[in-house]
Amino acid sequence: MTHLCILVANDLYGPSSAAGVAAAGARALAARGHEVHFLATVQERAAAGTLVEPSGLTVHQVFTPPYDLRWRAWRSMWNPPALSALAAVLEKTAPQLVHFHNVHIHLSYRALRVARARGVPVLLTVHDVMPFCFQKMFCFVNEDLRPGGPPISFKAPSWRCARCARLRFNPFRNAWIRRHVRRHVTRLLAVSPEMRRALLENGFPEAEVLENGVSLPAAPEDGEGFRARHGLLGRKVVLYGGRLDQRKGAEQLLRALAAVRRRVPQAALLVVGASHGSYEERMRELAGELGLLDSLAVTGWLDQEELAQAYAAADVVCTPSLIFESFGLINAEGMAHGKPVVTSFFGGPQDVVEDGVTGFHVNPLHVDELAGRLAELLESDDLCARMGAAARRRVLERFSIERQAERIEALYREALAGGAHGR
Repeated sequence: MTHLCILVANDLYGPSSAAGVAAAGARALAARGHEVHFLATVQERAAAGTLVEPSGLTVHQVFTPPYDLRWRAWRSMWNPPALSALAAVLEKTAPQLVHFHNVHIHLSYRALRVARARGVPVLLTVHDVMPFCFQKMFCFVNEDLRPGGPPISFKAPSWRCARCARLRFNPFRNAWIRRHVRRHVTRLLAVSPEMRRALLENGFPEAEVLENGVSLPAAPEDGEGFRARHGLLGRKVVLYGGRLDQRKGAEQLLRALAAVRRRVPQAALLVVGASHGSYEERMRELAGELGLLDSLAVTGWLDQEELAQAYAAADVVCTPSLIFESFGLINAEGMAHGKPVVTSFFGGPQDVVEDGVTGFHVNPLHVDELAGRLAELLESDDLCARMGAAARRRVLERFSIERQAERIEALYREALAGGAHGR
């Protein structure tokens, strides 16, 4: 088998969000014998440089000056320092193919043209709504939406975006991005069928679905030790993770927990992730108002080993997001650890979690329904075990990092061969 030289590019390098997905996929390709380079930006000169991971992945961290994110709608179109750095890395590494992930903060969408100008295939994986939305697409959420109901429209018309973004609105941005994708992207990829549908509704060409991959734990983690360290021994634990933000549904989850405790007095909420501004304080204030301070454990950001222990310590994973989620990586990670998931059905999570089989779909604005699903699982160890086992099987069959690497490799070879979707 011929090994390839590949450049994977993402705004940032790190373990979280799209950066973590992009890097994990790059490492999996390196493990298959390919020469893989990873390009990311840093906003401090001292952090710039090249490193080689133990995995064999070569990481090029290039400096781009920081800027006020109020200007992101403009800078995400064309960021000259990032483009110069990209051109230098392309010249140095001479990849056969370039695979972009997030470019909407620092690399900019003009990077697609710079890479394509070298005559190599260019792939773009869309991880969120930023190619057509100026925020995180929460404008469609309302109490009338229910799982199993009519499909939700994710179309973002300019008038609505202007009203939402206000002074941050750039009337040229979305058309600019669509034009660059159509002209310079060889293969457009979406991380879920719902993400693909949202792209189509907003004027992008039809994308291929390449779902995110996660690693399955090789051995049971020390969940009891984690529980002991965080005061959770003897509790029924609901894990909520990611960025702590009002739009992630944390307040709805706390109110649901108050109702759950009337049926499951030992229920507790484990909060894993970084706070957005002072939002952790707001969560603690609300927990106090609801009489839940003794049932709230907040860990802050965890490394991969500690996060695996947190999943092991949980009985149920809950992601009650109030925005469009393109995939819901926490859902897949929890399922990989054999945990059922109660999730918002807004976007990709409904593709990841099989309703009634590996967990439940809810509209988090219906707090009573959210509480009912959580209590249903926490009251039944048998139901938790059955759904958790089904969840792990689903990850093994559909979302494993090995399966993702095989699919990426096949897409790369098709693109290099000028397959049906090549341009």
